[in-house]
Amino acid sequence: MAIVLSSVLYPSGDCFPAVEPTLVKRLCFGPPRLFAPGGKENIKKILHWKRIFSEEDIDYDTRLLKYKKNNGIELKTSYQNLIAGWHRLLEDDHLSMIHDKCQDNDVPPEIIFLALAESMWNKNAVSSSGAKGYWQFMPATAKSYGLINSRSDHRAHPELSTDAAIQLLKDNYDLTKGWDRLYKINPKTVSNNDRWLWAFWSYNSSPSTVARYYNKLRGKPANFALHSDSYENANYVNKIFGIREALRAYMKKSALRKPASPADTLYAQYLNTWFEMPMPERLTTLEEIKRQYLVQKKPHNKVPPDVLKQIWRINKILSAV
Repeated sequence: MAIVLSSVLYPSGDCFPAVEPTLVKRLCFGPPRLFAPGGKENIKKILHWKRIFSEEDIDYDTRLLKYKKNNGIELKTSYQNLIAGWHRLLEDDHLSMIHDKCQDNDVPPEIIFLALAESMWNKNAVSSSGAKGYWQFMPATAKSYGLINSRSDHRAHPELSTDAAIQLLKDNYDLTKGWDRLYKINPKTVSNNDRWLWAFWSYNSSPSTVARYYNKLRGKPANFALHSDSYENANYVNKIFGIREALRAYMKKSALRKPASPADTLYAQYLNTWFEMPMPERLTTLEEIKRQYLVQKKPHNKVPPDVLKQIWRINKILSAV
């Protein structure tokens, strides 16, 4: 899936602090270093995840928020968590840090989207299975890669954990060459791109499990999602590319003309903070923005269509929750 743009729109305000805009443009809109697995089924799944991470699947968000409400969790969507994670990546130049380490190690920078899939770049993220930190290392794996010793746990350290994640992915990549020998697969039939896709799957699941599918599919990953017994692992790579598509759409949509009225200014402030607001607060803020537009004198009293669309969506979700 490739998107070619003659120009890239950037959000107003400080949506790209401490990061070179050309890096964001290259990462999200330039030619990818790693291509998604081919085939109609994979494209379908990527678009499915893009919808989830763009608040386009109302049924999914309704089920998610209903679960969160029943378990006392803050009412935020997957889209909000993704964009909050994206902003955390931009803070303290972490995006550039990861990109530079990928360049130095000849690793596809698409691992940035893998990090978002793992933790939404939240150093405090902890899974039910015990994975922790930015890259969601399990304790045993973290020890193997030098992140945990008798005195400290560095899974929440951005640079050290990124070094470990890159090395783990490189090791997973090298495993595919061993699988070629083990399963008598001609290495020339497995592309460099395909080896990295298998490395990504091995990051999510046990390499020994992924190896079985590598053998079954003779190193061709296009049909992995149709064969894996694990729903999470089957969807893992397509989820990563769905996140990339959702971020592309976010950056295009977030562009806002220079504020020409008080309501425009209020809306611009909302665009820089909406992902931090629980859904009821978002609705209240959007209703006030709508009111501010309506009380203005023409020609500035037209409510932006996206404001009305968001109000409708949030009302529909919250009424069901």
